[in-house]
Amino acid sequence: MASQQKEGESSEVNILPSPVAQTKPVELEDDTLPDTVLRVEAEAFFVNRKRLADLSPYFRALFFGGGKESTKRDIVIKGVHEEQFRILMEFTKTLKLPLNRQNVLGILEAADFLQLEKARLLCCKFLERELHLSNCLGMMAYAWQLGCLELYAAARDVALTHLPAIASDEDFLYLPKESVADLLASDELFITREDMAFEVTLRWATFDPSREDDFMELIGLVRPESLSLPYLTELLTRLKGSDPRAKLICRLNNNFPASWNAGRSLPRGRSRELLFMIGGPHDVDAQPLYQFNPRSSRWQSCAPFERRNLTQYSVAAVEENVVVTGGYFREIGWYSVDWVQMYQCVNQRWVEGPALQKSRHSHCSVGVDDRLYVLGGSMDEGLVDDVEVLVLGSDAWEGASPMVRAVERAAVAHMGSCIYVACGLDENGEVYSGVQRYHLKTDQWDVVSYCPYPRYDLLATELNGALYLFGGQAWRLDVETDEWTLLEEECLDRKFFTGCATTSGQIYLLSQRKLKSAIPNMVLLDPYIDTCTEIDDAIPCPVPVHGCVTIRMIND
Repeated sequence: MASQQKEGESSEVNILPSPVAQTKPVELEDDTLPDTVLRVEAEAFFVNRKRLADLSPYFRALFFGGGKESTKRDIVIKGVHEEQFRILMEFTKTLKLPLNRQNVLGILEAADFLQLEKARLLCCKFLERELHLSNCLGMMAYAWQLGCLELYAAARDVALTHLPAIASDEDFLYLPKESVADLLASDELFITREDMAFEVTLRWATFDPSREDDFMELIGLVRPESLSLPYLTELLTRLKGSDPRAKLICRLNNNFPASWNAGRSLPRGRSRELLFMIGGPHDVDAQPLYQFNPRSSRWQSCAPFERRNLTQYSVAAVEENVVVTGGYFREIGWYSVDWVQMYQCVNQRWVEGPALQKSRHSHCSVGVDDRLYVLGGSMDEGLVDDVEVLVLGSDAWEGASPMVRAVERAAVAHMGSCIYVACGLDENGEVYSGVQRYHLKTDQWDVVSYCPYPRYDLLATELNGALYLFGGQAWRLDVETDEWTLLEEECLDRKFFTGCATTSGQIYLLSQRKLKSAIPNMVLLDPYIDTCTEIDDAIPCPVPVHGCVTIRMIND
């Protein structure tokens, strides 16, 4: 995916450190009086011991750990290059790093060596933004080696959602058996057909003749009952005696894996993600509900949502339920309602839930595990900052700490142990630019960042530890480092959508708004394969704002 970058830079991250440039000695300016000289290769740096000790356990131990360096005022540092050291010493004053694709790995390794955790985090987040199908396997290995767990998890997620594509890359063939097994066994693995898992295993095993025993172990992670007959027929038809796959297939035919003989279900494929959307006009007796399966790219009709003349409600996913809360209802006049309607995906029916404590519309709602959170919005009397929580199965809502700022028509997303509410309209009818963060464990709010392009009716979603906002422009926010990245995609620029959800490692944007109407199109955004595809007439009907959610269904 395109993001802001300098002209001439490569689109891939080289996982080998760049050569280090040599520079002349320089004395760093500092607000605190330097009291020590650190020598790195040919350069001398004048530093303050306490300043560095406050930022790094490495320097704390060096200066105040009781070793021989504790009494010295002229110390030689080995194990790091002077160019990276200079950049990091400047960082200790400004807390800013001039990162690019050529220097990031060298700076990361130096920051890791010197235990400068903030600099290390900035480097890791930079690499997360550079993740791509072409480098995710190398990034996985590199991140594991350095102990960058969040970077490793993000790279692994890319591999899990794009396994058939990365299996055609040469790097995949050199993976150790344990890494291949980890991917095949994961419940997060996304493949449209089980045939792909079989094919990937064959490709890896035939690369090296010594992997015959490994093949028998890995093939046990494939679910034989899900293999298609056309695939097996074509495979056997194409095989010849000289084909290295023929030997493996013959051995498999004579000796099935124990998991196949036992008929045990394997973890992968136990769950699937489905996208649900409510759409159609509000002035009819029933609004259609549809589910979309990314594996088959097909829409399926569900029981409709039967609420005539109800608008500005909020839709959320809680476990295996689609929940509609509140809204603006017209009978004789318009007024806010406290209604709660739940669609039980397993039972395929709508049921009523406990009424909200406060009637509201234009609010946010989001599910976290078995809890539903309703945040902000507007009552008939005006905006509210109230937050309500419902534990699924209970008969009443509970209160939670109020928001920092009351807003309506804001975007919401859950990420990690926090809920994020982005922008919206404030009590004066003006656009609020803040991103409010609710800490689930402590029941506390703060403002974590400010959007560079604030609007109301934005859409928000989470993908691999980053927050994405859509509406006029598309932005990625790395919350831990407060870094905003503009996504320069033509199919997103100056366009507004009404639905947004992350499903199987890709972002789906539904129903583009044009003037006062919405059109039934869909945009598929995959940041890791440079793909932003617009599909006309891709959804059954237009969607109201925030009218779609993703639900993970557990297979029986």
